[in-house]
Amino acid sequence: MPAQSPATIPKLVKLTSLLLATTALSSCSGGFEPFVGVTSGKNKSYAAPVEALEYNYENMAGGSINGGCIPKTPGVDDYEVGKKRYGGGSTCGAAYLPAKWKPGMTARIYWKVYPYPGWRARGLNLPGVVVDRKESAIIDQYDENYSAVVPLPPPPPSMGDDFGKVSNITVHFLACNQIYIDYGTLEDDSRESVKKQFALYAKSQKLCTPRPSIKSMADYRRNKAKLDAIKKERENIPQVILPEYIQELQQQGKFPVPSK
Repeated sequence: MPAQSPATIPKLVKLTSLLLATTALSSCSGGFEPFVGVTSGKNKSYAAPVEALEYNYENMAGGSINGGCIPKTPGVDDYEVGKKRYGGGSTCGAAYLPAKWKPGMTARIYWKVYPYPGWRARGLNLPGVVVDRKESAIIDQYDENYSAVVPLPPPPPSMGDDFGKVSNITVHFLACNQIYIDYGTLEDDSRESVKKQFALYAKSQKLCTPRPSIKSMADYRRNKAKLDAIKKERENIPQVILPEYIQELQQQGKFPVPSK
């Protein structure tokens, strides 16, 4: 390849800067970019930002939904469970959304949970940051990995069946591995909707055994049998909250009318 002349290099730099600026403007102009490879026609789809909201004391350690990365989201303080939630302010990847919603659509979701975030391996009196590997291995064995195929709720009523009008995919992590999905719109974030989301959280708490507070190896030894039983129980809890919510919408006649 021939070497670039000194006069050509500034032109390339200027052109590159212009292209980057144009890309930044298009990405901030509102709405979604078309999903890669599917830009028009019957199969048109969107790349939607993904956000997470955590209602539990446990940490949501990341995951994915419809190919989009779910950002890591810490749990709330144990004394604020049921009163506050964390997350919603960041996104780490875009997920696939079809152009139009139809009944029966589903989303595949994967996520990882650190169930006892206050429990950490003790540090050793060695140079650097060194923790007890045996304690760390015991803690790590209680990490939980889940996957589910869940029904995809319709957009809010004012948007009909058009996914191009929603803000993002927001995944709400309720108690007992339950998932609730909405789209970050003004309707979804209204006081009434938030009140309903916390009501769904309260309902989800009844579906499994509460976790004990584990913050030391002494707590672990006292509660080991319970921790093992809870881990086994959580592996077999079906998705209940989101399917029930969608059935409720259907019974109330709130499914959008398909547009042409």
